Amino acid sequence: MNESYREWYIQGLQALKSASELGKQAAQASADAATNPELKRAVQEGSQKAEEHARIIGQLLEKAGGSAGGKQNEIMEGICAGNQQVIEAAGDAETRDAAVIASGQIALHYYIAAYGTLASTAKHLGLTEEAAQISAMNDDIKAQDERYTQMAESFINSDAKAA
Repeated sequence: MNESYREWYIQGLQALKSASELGKQAAQASADAATNPELKRAVQEGSQKAEEHARIIGQLLEKAGGSAGGKQNEIMEGICAGNQQVIEAAGDAETRDAAVIASGQIALHYYIAAYGTLASTAKHLGLTEEAAQISAMNDDIKAQDERYTQMAESFINSDAKAA
């Protein structure tokens, strides 16, 4: 196993653990901002998934010989800061709900790319069980993204048209 590639995998795990922790905090703030009960519930469930993912990633880090702390995810920090600005800029409840969905999907699309890359890296390293776990978490994220898309296309966009 290429040691440099293995170290890159560990750094990727550390970055995703940090991203999951940041995502959990951001999701809690988004849930507070959401006014639609279904959206609020979806965001809260996403926050719980982020916490679960952080725990699993911590286990994967331990198994790989890495430490769980010390790696800040500057990409996710930027996404969270931008998302907060988008939500704060929304002038009314319907627009704020649309902003919560849009900002959530921006974060989810980052996760989809990052988890996909990390799953491929694990597979390349011969870590098939770890690759499967990472892919399963990515499937959770893709399902959340699809849920947000359905909400945006149904009640959020129809509320905006009616306004």
